[in-house]
Amino acid sequence: MQLSGEVVIVTGAARGMGAEVARACRREGAEVLVVDRDPAVTQVGQEIGARTHIGEVTDPALAARVVDDAVARHGRLTGLANVAGIHRAGSAAEVTDEDWASVLAVNLTGPMVLTRAALPAMTAAGHGSVVSFASIAASRGRPDSVAYNTSKAGLLGFTRSVAMDFGPHGIRANTLSPGTIDTPMFREHEARGGEGRDVHLPHILLRRLGTTADIAAATVFLLSSASAYVTGHDLLVDGGRNAGT
Repeated sequence: MQLSGEVVIVTGAARGMGAEVARACRREGAEVLVVDRDPAVTQVGQEIGARTHIGEVTDPALAARVVDDAVARHGRLTGLANVAGIHRAGSAAEVTDEDWASVLAVNLTGPMVLTRAALPAMTAAGHGSVVSFASIAASRGRPDSVAYNTSKAGLLGFTRSVAMDFGPHGIRANTLSPGTIDTPMFREHEARGGEGRDVHLPHILLRRLGTTADIAAATVFLLSSASAYVTGHDLLVDGGRNAGT
Protein backbone atom coordinates (compact mmCIF):
# COMPACT_ATOMS: atom_id res chain seq x y z
CA MET A 1 0.00 0.00 0.00
CA GLN A 2 1.38 3.37 -1.08
CA LEU A 3 0.61 5.25 2.14
CA SER A 4 1.26 2.60 4.76
CA GLY A 5 2.48 4.27 7.94
CA GLU A 6 1.46 7.77 6.86
CA VAL A 7 -0.95 10.07 8.73
CA VAL A 8 -2.92 12.39 6.45
CA ILE A 9 -5.37 15.27 6.97
CA VAL A 10 -7.88 15.85 4.15
CA THR A 11 -9.96 19.04 4.02
CA GLY A 12 -13.15 19.48 2.01
CA ALA A 13 -13.86 15.82 2.66
CA ALA A 14 -17.66 15.87 2.90
CA ARG A 15 -18.20 15.03 -0.77
CA GLY A 16 -16.77 15.10 -4.26
CA MET A 17 -13.02 15.15 -4.72
CA GLY A 18 -12.25 15.57 -1.02
CA ALA A 19 -14.31 12.55 0.01
CA GLU A 20 -12.72 10.39 -2.67
CA VAL A 21 -9.22 11.53 -1.70
CA ALA A 22 -9.94 10.56 1.91
CA ARG A 23 -11.21 7.13 0.84
CA ALA A 24 -8.20 6.53 -1.40
CA CYS A 25 -5.74 7.52 1.33
CA ARG A 26 -7.40 5.09 3.73
CA ARG A 27 -7.41 2.27 1.15
CA GLU A 28 -3.70 2.87 0.61
CA GLY A 29 -2.96 2.37 4.29
CA ALA A 30 -2.89 5.87 5.76
CA GLU A 31 -4.44 6.95 9.01
CA VAL A 32 -6.80 9.72 7.96
CA LEU A 33 -8.39 12.76 9.58
CA VAL A 34 -11.21 14.43 7.62
CA VAL A 35 -12.20 18.09 7.86
CA ASP A 36 -15.15 20.05 6.45
CA ARG A 37 -17.62 22.71 7.52
CA ASP A 38 -20.42 20.44 6.23
CA PRO A 39 -21.56 18.00 8.97
CA ALA A 40 -21.96 15.37 6.23
CA VAL A 41 -18.21 14.81 6.61
CA THR A 42 -19.09 12.74 9.67
CA GLN A 43 -20.57 10.08 7.38
CA VAL A 44 -17.35 9.91 5.37
CA GLY A 45 -15.34 9.63 8.57
CA GLN A 46 -17.52 6.78 9.83
CA GLU A 47 -17.35 5.02 6.47
CA ILE A 48 -13.56 4.89 6.36
CA GLY A 49 -12.76 4.88 10.06
CA ALA A 50 -11.28 8.37 10.13
CA ARG A 51 -11.28 11.02 12.81
CA THR A 52 -13.68 13.84 11.90
CA HIS A 53 -13.42 17.58 12.56
CA ILE A 54 -16.16 20.02 11.59
CA GLY A 55 -15.34 23.68 11.09
CA GLU A 56 -13.94 26.37 8.82
CA VAL A 57 -10.55 25.75 7.24
CA THR A 58 -9.75 29.42 7.87
CA ASP A 59 -9.93 28.92 11.65
CA PRO A 60 -6.46 28.62 13.23
CA ALA A 61 -7.96 27.01 16.33
CA LEU A 62 -9.50 24.24 14.21
CA ALA A 63 -6.20 23.69 12.40
CA ALA A 64 -4.37 23.37 15.71
CA ARG A 65 -6.95 20.88 17.03
CA VAL A 66 -6.73 18.66 13.96
CA VAL A 67 -2.92 18.59 14.00
CA ASP A 68 -2.83 17.95 17.74
CA ASP A 69 -5.38 15.14 17.32
CA ALA A 70 -3.27 13.52 14.60
CA VAL A 71 -0.13 13.58 16.72
CA ALA A 72 -1.91 12.48 19.92
CA ARG A 73 -3.63 9.52 18.27
CA HIS A 74 -1.09 8.42 15.68
CA GLY A 75 2.22 9.79 16.94
CA ARG A 76 2.90 12.03 13.97
CA LEU A 77 1.57 13.87 10.93
CA THR A 78 3.07 13.32 7.48
CA GLY A 79 0.47 14.38 4.92
CA LEU A 80 -1.97 17.20 4.23
CA ALA A 81 -4.39 17.44 1.30
CA ASN A 82 -5.89 20.93 1.08
CA VAL A 83 -8.93 20.12 -1.06
CA ALA A 84 -11.56 22.55 0.28
CA GLY A 85 -12.49 25.29 -2.17
CA ILE A 86 -15.35 27.49 -3.36
CA HIS A 87 -16.23 29.52 -6.46
CA ARG A 88 -18.15 32.77 -6.82
CA ALA A 89 -18.88 34.26 -10.23
CA GLY A 90 -17.95 37.80 -11.18
CA SER A 91 -15.51 39.79 -13.27
CA ALA A 92 -13.19 42.43 -11.81
CA ALA A 93 -15.89 45.03 -12.48
CA GLU A 94 -18.62 43.00 -10.81
CA VAL A 95 -17.14 41.03 -7.91
CA THR A 96 -18.47 42.07 -4.52
CA ASP A 97 -16.27 42.67 -1.52
CA GLU A 98 -17.99 39.77 0.22
CA ASP A 99 -17.41 37.29 -2.62
CA TRP A 100 -13.78 38.38 -3.07
CA ALA A 101 -13.08 37.97 0.64
CA SER A 102 -14.84 34.62 1.01
CA VAL A 103 -13.19 33.01 -2.03
CA LEU A 104 -9.68 34.12 -1.06
CA ALA A 105 -10.33 33.07 2.54
CA VAL A 106 -11.32 29.49 1.73
CA ASN A 107 -9.12 28.90 -1.33
CA LEU A 108 -5.91 30.64 -0.26
CA THR A 109 -5.95 31.53 3.43
CA GLY A 110 -7.41 28.12 4.37
CA PRO A 111 -4.50 26.14 2.89
CA MET A 112 -2.05 28.54 4.51
CA VAL A 113 -3.68 28.11 7.94
CA LEU A 114 -3.70 24.29 7.75
CA THR A 115 -0.20 24.11 6.29
CA ARG A 116 1.20 26.50 8.90
CA ALA A 117 -0.26 24.34 11.65
CA ALA A 118 1.00 21.11 10.07
CA LEU A 119 4.60 22.10 9.33
CA PRO A 120 6.04 21.75 12.87
CA ALA A 121 4.56 18.25 13.20
CA MET A 122 5.88 17.24 9.77
CA THR A 123 9.29 18.63 10.62
CA ALA A 124 9.28 16.58 13.82
CA ALA A 125 8.29 13.48 11.84
CA GLY A 126 11.27 13.98 9.51
CA HIS A 127 9.23 14.12 6.33
CA GLY A 128 5.91 15.32 4.98
CA SER A 129 3.93 16.10 1.86
CA VAL A 130 1.48 18.97 1.38
CA VAL A 131 -0.84 18.76 -1.63
CA SER A 132 -2.98 21.84 -2.24
CA PHE A 133 -5.74 21.82 -4.83
CA ALA A 134 -5.33 24.62 -7.34
CA SER A 135 -7.02 24.54 -10.76
CA ILE A 136 -6.19 24.80 -14.44
CA ALA A 137 -7.69 28.29 -13.95
CA ALA A 138 -4.52 29.18 -12.04
CA SER A 139 -2.51 29.07 -15.26
CA ARG A 140 -5.04 29.70 -18.04
CA GLY A 141 -7.82 31.64 -16.32
CA ARG A 142 -11.56 31.15 -16.32
CA PRO A 143 -14.09 33.74 -17.53
CA ASP A 144 -16.23 35.61 -15.00
CA SER A 145 -14.16 34.24 -12.10
CA VAL A 146 -11.72 36.91 -10.97
CA ALA A 147 -11.72 35.91 -7.30
CA TYR A 148 -11.37 32.20 -8.07
CA ASN A 149 -8.58 32.72 -10.63
CA THR A 150 -6.68 34.98 -8.24
CA SER A 151 -7.01 32.60 -5.30
CA LYS A 152 -5.78 29.61 -7.28
CA ALA A 153 -2.88 31.49 -8.85
CA GLY A 154 -1.90 32.67 -5.39
CA LEU A 155 -1.92 29.10 -4.18
CA LEU A 156 0.80 28.25 -6.71
CA GLY A 157 3.01 30.96 -5.22
CA PHE A 158 2.28 29.89 -1.66
CA THR A 159 3.16 26.28 -2.49
CA ARG A 160 6.46 27.20 -4.12
CA SER A 161 7.35 29.18 -1.00
CA VAL A 162 6.65 26.19 1.26
CA ALA A 163 8.69 23.94 -1.05
CA MET A 164 11.68 26.31 -0.91
CA ASP A 165 11.57 26.98 2.81
CA PHE A 166 10.90 23.44 4.04
CA GLY A 167 12.58 21.22 1.45
CA PRO A 168 15.71 21.07 3.64
CA HIS A 169 13.51 19.60 6.39
CA GLY A 170 12.31 16.77 4.14
CA ILE A 171 8.93 18.35 3.47
CA ARG A 172 7.53 18.50 -0.06
CA ALA A 173 4.80 20.85 -1.28
CA ASN A 174 2.96 20.57 -4.59
CA THR A 175 -0.27 21.73 -6.15
CA LEU A 176 -2.69 19.54 -8.05
CA SER A 177 -4.72 21.32 -10.72
CA PRO A 178 -7.88 19.48 -11.77
CA GLY A 179 -9.55 20.14 -15.08
CA THR A 180 -13.27 19.53 -15.57
CA ILE A 181 -14.21 16.82 -13.08
CA ASP A 182 -17.55 15.00 -12.86
CA THR A 183 -18.44 15.91 -9.27
CA PRO A 184 -21.78 16.56 -7.55
CA MET A 185 -20.97 20.28 -7.73
CA PHE A 186 -20.40 20.09 -11.50
CA ARG A 187 -23.63 18.15 -12.06
CA GLU A 188 -25.59 20.65 -9.95
CA HIS A 189 -24.11 23.52 -11.97
CA GLU A 190 -24.99 21.73 -15.20
CA ALA A 191 -28.57 21.08 -14.03
CA ARG A 192 -29.02 24.79 -13.28
CA GLY A 193 -28.22 25.62 -16.89
CA GLY A 194 -24.53 26.32 -16.46
CA GLU A 195 -21.83 25.17 -18.85
CA GLY A 196 -22.26 21.43 -19.32
CA ARG A 197 -20.09 18.61 -20.55
CA ASP A 198 -20.98 19.38 -24.16
CA VAL A 199 -19.11 22.67 -23.79
CA HIS A 200 -16.04 21.14 -22.15
CA LEU A 201 -15.54 17.85 -23.96
CA PRO A 202 -14.35 19.28 -27.32
CA HIS A 203 -11.42 20.93 -25.50
CA ILE A 204 -10.35 17.83 -23.53
CA LEU A 205 -7.90 15.66 -25.46
CA LEU A 206 -9.10 12.46 -23.80
CA ARG A 207 -12.72 13.35 -24.68
CA ARG A 208 -14.11 12.57 -21.24
CA LEU A 209 -14.60 14.39 -17.98
CA GLY A 210 -12.25 13.53 -15.18
CA THR A 211 -13.48 11.43 -12.29
CA THR A 212 -12.93 11.86 -8.58
CA ALA A 213 -10.97 8.59 -8.76
CA ASP A 214 -8.57 10.20 -11.27
CA ILE A 215 -7.97 13.05 -8.85
CA ALA A 216 -7.61 10.78 -5.83
CA ALA A 217 -5.02 8.60 -7.56
CA ALA A 218 -2.91 11.64 -8.44
CA THR A 219 -3.20 12.95 -4.88
CA VAL A 220 -2.06 9.62 -3.43
CA PHE A 221 0.94 9.74 -5.77
CA LEU A 222 1.93 13.21 -4.52
CA LEU A 223 1.46 12.20 -0.89
CA SER A 224 3.46 8.99 -1.27
CA SER A 225 7.14 8.15 -1.53
CA ALA A 226 6.57 7.41 -5.23
CA SER A 227 6.90 11.20 -5.72
CA ALA A 228 9.82 11.56 -3.30
CA TYR A 229 11.77 13.81 -5.69
CA VAL A 230 8.82 15.99 -6.71
CA THR A 231 8.32 19.33 -4.97
CA GLY A 232 7.34 22.86 -5.96
CA HIS A 233 5.41 21.38 -8.88
CA ASP A 234 1.90 21.96 -10.26
CA LEU A 235 0.48 18.66 -11.49
CA LEU A 236 -2.21 19.15 -14.13
CA VAL A 237 -4.86 16.43 -14.00
CA ASP A 238 -7.01 17.70 -16.84
CA GLY A 239 -7.20 15.10 -19.61
CA GLY A 240 -4.98 17.31 -21.76
CA ARG A 241 -7.19 20.41 -21.48
CA ASN A 242 -4.25 22.79 -21.04
CA ALA A 243 -2.42 21.22 -23.98
CA GLY A 244 -5.39 21.81 -26.27
CA THR A 245 -7.32 24.92 -27.22
